[in-house]
Amino acid sequence: MAPQDAKRLSFGEYLELEERSGTRHEFVDGFMFAMAGATDNHNQIALNISTQARLKSQASTCLAYAFDMKVRTLDGTGYYPDVFVTCNEPNDGSKVKYNPCFIVEVLSPSTEAFDRGEKQLRYRQISSLQAYVLVTQHRKLIEVYRRLADGTWRYETLEETGMLELPCINCSMTLEDVYEDVEFQNSIPQDSIQE
Repeated sequence: MAPQDAKRLSFGEYLELEERSGTRHEFVDGFMFAMAGATDNHNQIALNISTQARLKSQASTCLAYAFDMKVRTLDGTGYYPDVFVTCNEPNDGSKVKYNPCFIVEVLSPSTEAFDRGEKQLRYRQISSLQAYVLVTQHRKLIEVYRRLADGTWRYETLEETGMLELPCINCSMTLEDVYEDVEFQNSIPQDSIQE
């Protein structure tokens, strides 16, 4: 929720402020929103996927990005996806990309509803987007929204086993690849239990 007294910014003003900020912000409806830090699992999953995407993209006109590159949606919103690939866009030192082929978001409790809802709707307006991938970090579960040839979207899930197929770069990953070095917590930490 934006502060009552905050001034709406243009996308250009957002980029200028973001350049000077020590904190990453996403840009929604003219307002900047600070991003929270990520867990070990979140980072490991994003690194696993981005490493495979980077390797596969080298044999194409596509480039893989992770963590610090922004994607701008058609309505001027600016997000930092965890991982994405864009094809046929210049590698010109810019800090924003416009034509992602696929986007991966690793779900966090504080952002899951937003990633599933408003963010997904905005991403799906991008005509180049062929897949939107949501990865759960507390168990082996991946959800994929895939654009079909007729423009409709198909929902797929992978749970415990299976292959994650990422478009444009012909990248296939097993769930074991995605979750390599991720440790799932099966119990509630003792310091969070109230007596």
